[in-house]
Amino acid sequence: MPFPEFFALAPTITVQDRLAAFLGAPVHGHITYAYADAVRLAGHSCPTVAGAWLMSIKAMTALWPDAMPERGAVQLLLPDGQDEGVTGVIAAVAGLVTGAAGPGGFKGIGGRFNRANLVEFAQPIPASLGFRRTDTGAGILAAYNPALVPPSDAMRPALQRILAGIETPEDAAIFARSWQDRVRRILVEHADEVVTLTPY
Repeated sequence: MPFPEFFALAPTITVQDRLAAFLGAPVHGHITYAYADAVRLAGHSCPTVAGAWLMSIKAMTALWPDAMPERGAVQLLLPDGQDEGVTGVIAAVAGLVTGAAGPGGFKGIGGRFNRANLVEFAQPIPASLGFRRTDTGAGILAAYNPALVPPSDAMRPALQRILAGIETPEDAAIFARSWQDRVRRILVEHADEVVTLTPY
């Protein structure tokens, strides 16, 4: 089935990837990412994926205020351990946009284009996610507060009935519709409220 229509309304980002340009695909290294790309990576759409998406594109834009953001030139900092909660999901989505990877990432070519070891977990940062340019050292801390966009009144009862095994035929549809409506509101209606950026 196709993605929900609101995916096309979510903010996008175009980045310059020098490794991509060096290898000739795309020729100029300009890559545009959309929320649907994050969903394909994560395998689902939820407030966590939406938040990681918004934090990443907003931080990248802030780190390059007068130029196209550079993919592959950012270090990611996360406050929790890799195996805690939704940290891994956040790191994966942020890595998609920034190019940053852990020890298994691309090691570079002749000392250039390294993407490995650019993600650090359990860092003492007062934010949901940190971003630091590897060339200038400029940093941004991003805080995400999805509680500002609560779920609809219909979602929780439907979910409780599903988990209890007593759902009606309509409960699954009500839950899924309500769940994605919250994601829509986060991405489309409240993107500038749920994420705040601070220089670091």
